[in-house]
Amino acid sequence: MGNRNRSPSLRALEHSQGPFVRISPTEIAIADIEAWRQIHRVGSDFRKNPKWYQTQAPSQYDDNTCGVFGLNDPKKASARRQLFLRAGTRKIAAEWDPQIKQLVDLTVEKIKRDLRTGQCDVMKWWTLMTADVVGDLAFGESFDNVKNEEKNRLIQDIEMVMPLIGLRMEFPWLFELFMRTPLPQTKEYIATFDRFIGYAQVAVENTRNASKGLTKTLFSKMVPEDGSQQLPDSLIVSEASNVIVAGTDTTAMILTYLVYAVLKDDAIRQRLVAEVEAGPEHPTWEPLENMPYLNNVIQETWRRYPAISGTLPRVVPTQGATLGKFFVPAGTVVSTQAWTFQRDATVFENPLEFNPDRWLNPTPAMKEHIMVFGGPARLCVGQNIARLELLRAVAKFFRECGNTRLAASTTDESMEMMDYFTIEPRAGFCITEPA
Repeated sequence: MGNRNRSPSLRALEHSQGPFVRISPTEIAIADIEAWRQIHRVGSDFRKNPKWYQTQAPSQYDDNTCGVFGLNDPKKASARRQLFLRAGTRKIAAEWDPQIKQLVDLTVEKIKRDLRTGQCDVMKWWTLMTADVVGDLAFGESFDNVKNEEKNRLIQDIEMVMPLIGLRMEFPWLFELFMRTPLPQTKEYIATFDRFIGYAQVAVENTRNASKGLTKTLFSKMVPEDGSQQLPDSLIVSEASNVIVAGTDTTAMILTYLVYAVLKDDAIRQRLVAEVEAGPEHPTWEPLENMPYLNNVIQETWRRYPAISGTLPRVVPTQGATLGKFFVPAGTVVSTQAWTFQRDATVFENPLEFNPDRWLNPTPAMKEHIMVFGGPARLCVGQNIARLELLRAVAKFFRECGNTRLAASTTDESMEMMDYFTIEPRAGFCITEPA
């Protein structure tokens, strides 16, 4: 099973063999919603698999050194999440809206300029923009990727390291062989993670300096001006490095696949353009959330093209567990994935069809099967910021660039989703042009 196609391969196995598939001597892939509820409910004693969650970098982490994404102990994870949740509330996210709006406006102006002179790679611009948003929120300063029209070293590092993170997560033995081999690529991989730590250290220092000027970053609640800091700088650095990667790649890919899906269907494009053009020219957050078709298009993109499509492995607790009709012994890894649940034909009619209208009257089952922000116990702490960013970018793009089509070079084959835990198009671009 190739790493780049792991999610669709697992879905095919589950479709042909049933909702419980043993994929290794110690791991079971699960596509049963009742089992998913049991595994991921709040208070669940199924813990994250440390061999998977705490191996994102060249060195092994544990609960004393890793960020919230990899924390195994539920109590420690809950306490750490509370610090992020304070910074990720809707109220706090709204305070960052002016910076997000400014970056979205500049990005769409660059896209319009490219379209006036020929073709435009929207994936490139969304990647530059989302990295700049992370710069504003995490560092208190923009990276100026959009302004300079080129990827800074941070984006280059993210693009280089994601396939290797996927390799380590899914094929640890192959990764260990890679790390023991004196290749230039091995040295560069280690150097890249050293740079991530450097970026994160800058974010922490900028947060400390910004608080003196009454400005905020995503980590302001972790580095309070009154000295009541609850986490050591080393852990805040771990959190910052995670945010840098997660906040850039995922949102950029959702925007890329949304543009691709909408431009593939002219009826969808026309409806979306009509709705955003009928709205205010410079909307606040509330009018954007009150545009039903815009929100349904975003929801359907999350369903059809989940930015994080891969498995979320958990370890069966010491007493074992009955999942479905099977007793699963302690220590077994059980994994579920959004890719499968969000294509469940018993819940979503014609699941491979991109149909925003399915969200006009969603059933409870449809809502439960959308796992774009994780399970109930570990929901994404940045979802309000991500949603605001998407609403602004989609509305602005289709208001200003509504008369756009996909170029001949952008096909179903070029946009095939490659699974590196996060997704990206096989071709590495999404080219549009004036209609």
